[in-house]
Parts: sequence; C-alpha cells; structure tokens
Amino acid sequence: MPTILVFLIDLVLAAFAVEGAGMIERQLPGHAEATLGLSGTTVAASAAMMSASLGAYLTGLHAPSLLLQSKQIVARVALVSLMTGLATLVVAYFVWYQPIGRTVLLFVSVLTFVLLTSWRLIYGRFIAKGPRLGVLVLGTGAVERRFAARLNNLAHTRYVVRGFLHDGRGAADTESAAQSTTAGESGVALAPPVLGEIGEASEVCTREGLSHVVVVGVSGISDAQVRAMSQLQAQGVRVHTAGAVWMNVALQVPIDLVDARWVLNTFEQLDRPVSLAAKRLIDITVSVVGLVLFGLMLPLLWPLQKLLDPGPFFYSQGRVGAAGRVFRVHKIRTMRVAEREVQRWAAADDDRTTGLGRLLRRTRLDEFPQFWNVLRGEMSLVGPRPEQPEIVEQLEREIPYFGYRHLVKPGITGWAQIHQGYAASVDESAIKLAYDLYYVGRLNTLMDLDIMLRTAFVMVARIGSR
Repeated sequence: MPTILVFLIDLVLAAFAVEGAGMIERQLPGHAEATLGLSGTTVAASAAMMSASLGAYLTGLHAPSLLLQSKQIVARVALVSLMTGLATLVVAYFVWYQPIGRTVLLFVSVLTFVLLTSWRLIYGRFIAKGPRLGVLVLGTGAVERRFAARLNNLAHTRYVVRGFLHDGRGAADTESAAQSTTAGESGVALAPPVLGEIGEASEVCTREGLSHVVVVGVSGISDAQVRAMSQLQAQGVRVHTAGAVWMNVALQVPIDLVDARWVLNTFEQLDRPVSLAAKRLIDITVSVVGLVLFGLMLPLLWPLQKLLDPGPFFYSQGRVGAAGRVFRVHKIRTMRVAEREVQRWAAADDDRTTGLGRLLRRTRLDEFPQFWNVLRGEMSLVGPRPEQPEIVEQLEREIPYFGYRHLVKPGITGWAQIHQGYAASVDESAIKLAYDLYYVGRLNTLMDLDIMLRTAFVMVARIGSR
C-alpha cells in the first residue's frame, strides 16, 4: 500500500478518534458543554490528528514488513497514542488556550490506539490470509530461482511466483525443477515448477490465470524474452523487472539484481544539478545549526569526559568517502585511549567502549563533530555510513558491487541505518549494501528528508547504536 495512502487513512481515523472523544465526553454527567471536536476546539483537534498520523509515519508503522508483526504494531501505536494525547494537551493549554478536560484526553489516546491498531491488524490478516497475485518468471537460471524463493518467503507481499518459463538459455530439467527445494532460502518449500517454454508465455498466462510477469535480465534479455514481453503487454498482462518488484516490496536492491540498466539509471539519477544543489544547501544549513548546538554542549561534555575518562576529547579516523577517497572523520572519543585506533568490526556492548562513551553513543552526541565533515563537503547528512579503509578492502573482495556505495558521499545517517543499523560481519554488510544501493539508485531530496525525520525515531528507540 502506498505510503501516502497509509498516511491519509491514519489522518482520517485520527479525526474519527478526536470527534468520537468529544461525543463520548458530552454524554458524561456535567460535561455537556465539552467542545473538543472538529467543530469545537479545532486547533487542539488538528494537533491530535497531525500528531497521530505523523507519529505513525515516524515510528515506521507504514512499513509493509510490520503488517504481520502484531506485537510491534501494538507497541508502536501505543507510543503514538501517548504522543497524541500529550500533543493535544500541550497545544490546548500552552500554545492556543483551549482548556479541555483530562477525561477527553484519555478518550483521544484510547480511541487513537484502538482505531490505528485495528485497521492495521485487519489489513495484515487480509495480506496473510487473502488471495495472492500469481507471478510468472521468464527464465530458469539461478538468479531467477533465488528471486522466486526470496519473493515467496516474504509474508507481507501479495505476490507469489507460480512458475517459470524456460527461455532456451542453458539446460533445464522441468521435472527436477518442479520437485527441487529452495534450500538455503526457506529450507522446506518446494520451488515453483517450470510451466513451459518462453514462446508459450501467452498460453501459459491464460491457462494459469496469471496477470503479472517478471523478467530478471541480469545476464541480458534474449530476443525470445522481448517477443514474449511484447505479446503479454499487448494482451493486458503486466510486465515487471525483478529489481523493480523487489525494491517495492523489500526496499532493497540485492547485489545479484544489479545490472547495466541499474547502473545507467543510477548515473542519470546522480546527474541532477538542481537536486544535488538542494542536498548541499540542506547539508550546510543543518551542519551549521548542529555545530552551534555542539558548541553549547561542549562546556559540559569536555570536563565531564576529562573527569570520567582522562584522555583526548576528540578522535579522528580514516574513512572511505565518495569515489573511494579517504578522509578523516571526527567524533567524540567513546573508547579507551589505548584501543581507539584498532580497526575492527563494531559490536553491541563493545568491550572497548567506556561508560560515558556508551551514553554518548546511545544519544548520538558522539556524532556531532561529524557536522564539521559535512560542512567541509567530505560527508552529507544522509548517505551510506563511511567504513574504515581496511574493512572496505575486505568487503570489496568478498561482496560484489560494494564499491557502488561510494558513488555518493557517505552520511551521518542513511537508508541502511534506519532499516539495518550497524553491520558487524560480512553477511550483515551484504544486507546493508542492498539498502545502500536502493538509496544510491533513488537519491532525491524528499528521500533525504524522509530519512532525517525517521532517524529521530531510530535515535529514540536506540536502534543501531554501537
């Protein structure tokens, strides 16, 4: 479901919650004159509506992957409901004087929780139990099979691969393919069968009742595939690329779906002077504000660190930036002096981190000196997190296309940070790279603003801090 539609649904339900709270309160003895509602205390009501819908967005409740996680939905909507009640109280009493009772504030929070939770749980059940949209994959290669296994293992999407069409490239054993398992992807589920040859695409779609076809095309698109796609499009079957489907359902670009088209589209995306100028303007503005705030905190943080952990206040370390250039990143020191230059993977509860350092990392205060790197143009506010040169060399040897993340400047926060957090192994770095490639391929100002807003929740929830 599109994010904007989720936001509008939350907004409408929040309006019902506000109006319902006012109606319920007016039925209570002695509360007949209560005015909360869309026709009464409109400023407070508007604050409640915006707080609920925006809070749901910032806490990630629009993400498709959360639809089937009922505990996460309940916990996050509970937080949003508390925020909604608090925002209504602050606006009503301190911003625009419209006194309302404590009872109605409770009603607003409770109704917001009930409505926002209910529709998500109902929709999640529909996704889990409802009909699936069958997909036919053109090709029977290893990449096509990995894509099918991944897609069929995603519980929050309505797409399901029903079968493959052999495209004539390489050997294909239809019977064994139909009976093989997707070991390594699910471990138990049978792989979809090969339903025919590429020239039979129209007949297979009609026979199987399929209205969606996917082509991977990493190794190039054959003439037979082009003819099949043209025929299918003409008869009303929707044709998708595997990369586009996966980006929509998982918000990633797996490395085995990176091809020449993705690279060329990315180059075009990065060749937009106006967008890059806007990004740089935001970087300069926010970094100046960040450095001013850091300057105000410095008189407290400096003596506190000297008292609790004597040694240098700052530390700098080489990191790999855009185009593979190495620069020195600046942070507040959070590790013991003797070990701060040891270059190895970060880890949860790292034994090198000091007590004060753990607090600084959880609150992200140690990141503030990086605003200087942003102001100098070595980093951006949003982008892939910069890695140490030795680790980059290792990852470039073990992970294909890892260097593509260096097409843009590294960032203080990023798409991978709000979804994956820090990586502590090669496998985790590969997953994180899939998010980084998604960002690089879709770089734009609105996405940067989206990431910066959602980073606020990641910081509050202490996700990804190491």
